[in-house]
Amino acid sequence: MKVLITGAGGMLGKALTSCLESRDHQVKGLPKEELDVTNYAQVIETLDAERPEIVIHAAAYTKVDQAESEPDLAYLINGYGTENIAVGCNKLGIPMVYVSTDYVFDGEQNRPYHPWDQTRPLSIYGKSKLAGERAVLHHLNHFYIVRTSWLYGPHGRNFVDTIHQMAKDGKPLRVVSDQFGTPTCTLTLSETISDLILTGRWGVYHGTDGGVTNWFEFARAIASDFKVSVTPIETKDMPRPATRPKYSVLDKTTLVHTLGREVVPWQEALAMYLELKRDRQLA
Repeated sequence: MKVLITGAGGMLGKALTSCLESRDHQVKGLPKEELDVTNYAQVIETLDAERPEIVIHAAAYTKVDQAESEPDLAYLINGYGTENIAVGCNKLGIPMVYVSTDYVFDGEQNRPYHPWDQTRPLSIYGKSKLAGERAVLHHLNHFYIVRTSWLYGPHGRNFVDTIHQMAKDGKPLRVVSDQFGTPTCTLTLSETISDLILTGRWGVYHGTDGGVTNWFEFARAIASDFKVSVTPIETKDMPRPATRPKYSVLDKTTLVHTLGREVVPWQEALAMYLELKRDRQLA
């Protein structure tokens, strides 16, 4: 397929580009320097010139805490920018993938969220990503909305790299233990999205790695090769500007039925990523 990726300079965008190219797709990856999604005229001109068979919209404002102090920018990129892409795809008859987040839920129901469950974001970031979802739903019939969570991977700042480096340096770690979700590697998510776009089964999906954990247990797994203290704390002991959902595990039943395969457990994806980090450091 001829695929256009927005936000191709980001952590997920780079992983998607590599994954799709390895499958012999024709990929046009556009970083924010080459495509400003908030510029409607530029979006239309680019889509018209490239005429991809599908657009994967990975461009996003992802600074969860900073969004609380600059909501206009978060909504501009995640809401208006996504609407620009959706309108352009609608005008030119191009299907679209929109990558969303578990933060569209409030985390209060203490069971995994289904794609059709009521959204209730607690943060500006979550609200701005939900605005993007609504734009896609409003303008398009042929789309995939893929909600994911706790992303990490090569080519971007993330929790795994931060904890791994701190553990390597022997620094004691204090990590919240009362927020539950599913860590997801950009490499496995890229495989999921690459499989999904071949199905033609449009809709809203939850795409994470498998299993459930909390940030404390996740940090312990990351730091397991090092003799370092990892101490569990409560969210109230580490206040942040943006409120996080307490339990934002996403139910992947619809995705599994659509793809015809299970997702990779988060422990397996993490082990693969840490091995990749070791190999690259040795190279």
